[in-house]
Amino acid sequence: MRRRLAACLLALAGGEAMADWTAVGTANEIYAAYADTASIHSSGARTTMVGLYDFRRQDFTPEGRALFSTVVLREYDCAGRRVRLLHAVDFSEHMGAGEPVSTSVRPGRWEDVIEAGIDDAYLRVACAGK
Repeated sequence: MRRRLAACLLALAGGEAMADWTAVGTANEIYAAYADTASIHSSGARTTMVGLYDFRRQDFTPEGRALFSTVVLREYDCAGRRVRLLHAVDFSEHMGAGEPVSTSVRPGRWEDVIEAGIDDAYLRVACAGK
């Protein structure tokens, strides 16, 4: 499991060069969301998928580093309609390009997916066919 997580983190750090981004949901004034459908991996009742938030305006990490996009690896409980963040990498440029400016590798807590929200849109892509 650790080897797989390390490989996913390396893939996230590769950003836009390694992904074929598909738009998810409807873009808004804050961000556009994308999924890398080739990254979908199911194991039992759970599925993982890489996603990307491309911000319209420059944002900042808590440490003050500038970023324009964040690539995330999330785990989905398709039947239970829950999601949790496994990894996140913030990038200095749009669409996962530029330098990684911040990395989080601490798995988050499980959260319920709210109907019609962005997590619902991601869940529908990740769990299609399950």
